[in-house]
Amino acid sequence: MTNLIAGRYELGERLGHGGMSTVQLAVDRRLEREVAVKLLAEHLADDSQFISRFRREALSAARLVHPNIVQVFDFGLDEASGRHYIVMEYVHGRSGAEILREETRLGVADTLELVDGACRGLAHAHRMGVVHRDVKPGNIMRSDDGAVKLADFGIAKAMVGQTSQITQAGSVLGTAAYLAPEQASGAEVGPPADLYGLGVVTYQLLAGRLPYDANSLTELALMQQREYPIRLDEVTSEVPPALASAVEKALALAPDDRYASADAMRAALHDGARGIAPAGADATAATALLGRDERTEATRPIPSSQRGGRRLEPIPAHGPVAPAEYEPIPAMPPSRRDAPPQRGGGAGKIVPVVLIAAVIVVALAFAIGNMQGSPSVELSPVDGDTTTEIVEQMNGLIDDNTK
Repeated sequence: MTNLIAGRYELGERLGHGGMSTVQLAVDRRLEREVAVKLLAEHLADDSQFISRFRREALSAARLVHPNIVQVFDFGLDEASGRHYIVMEYVHGRSGAEILREETRLGVADTLELVDGACRGLAHAHRMGVVHRDVKPGNIMRSDDGAVKLADFGIAKAMVGQTSQITQAGSVLGTAAYLAPEQASGAEVGPPADLYGLGVVTYQLLAGRLPYDANSLTELALMQQREYPIRLDEVTSEVPPALASAVEKALALAPDDRYASADAMRAALHDGARGIAPAGADATAATALLGRDERTEATRPIPSSQRGGRRLEPIPAHGPVAPAEYEPIPAMPPSRRDAPPQRGGGAGKIVPVVLIAAVIVVALAFAIGNMQGSPSVELSPVDGDTTTEIVEQMNGLIDDNTK
């Protein structure tokens, strides 16, 4: 194979490869600068669907000019080799995947530095009508000078102005562990799918492991529907509860329950690091009393030591998983999709708890009265607007009947 593409890009060492393409370091002889050249796999050169998708990547990414997005400079077909290519900005540094392999996990400050840049890049892409669809550690680059850039809109799809449907219904694109539930089922996806993927990345950077330990897309989908991942503040004490709640919101099962935008997610993560929980995440005193132990067995996350007899250790970032390894997942029924798993504990449980407590009080009062030979028990109505008022009245009722 020739080492010169389009008469100007001199190919050098290979930077990475996947089932569809190979990325190589190159020198642009005309502008005398280093670039990264992505070459479509030779066995796909005659596949019109993949060629169209490859060109769409270039056209989508070329529209995105932003400090937090890897810039696309050129694309086309090299007539001499018959290879389709995309020429991109070369970032001197490491990807999030490389960072995880070397460091296992990051602290809060370093994680927010990476995720902040990714959020800014996604916010611009979404404003331009482009969904990334493949957010993962390997596509988040940190340069040697500290700049963070979102790379490889390899399966990007414009949200508007596109009539062709390259991604067929039911097909699976992207790396399995980072797919949003709606994306794994083959449904149309929008910006919330990118925010879910970035939520998984954030969780992994902070915990050193993925939120779900699944071996297939089917298992992943079942776990997403049946349980929440273990909260980050339960995995490591370094993560404040408010930040754990902010990440948890990004991992919501239903797209509408996630953040309204990448900018909103970025702000919530920074607030969480300062101890400010995202809106709707703070529990009332009553629900706090019930606590997480009120979860049902179906929604309680399984301890890492008990999952399939395996102990979950911190794991490095997964590489791309070929779509052919998995079968498409049927779309979730609307009723299941609209009812994400519950952690338990809600204001509606307060009334049954108080009623049960009242019955116990009455029973104790009768028993104490009989033991002391009292001919009767004094009862009075218990009525209050708050849990505190009801509890105080119940305590008074006990005192009146046990003197």
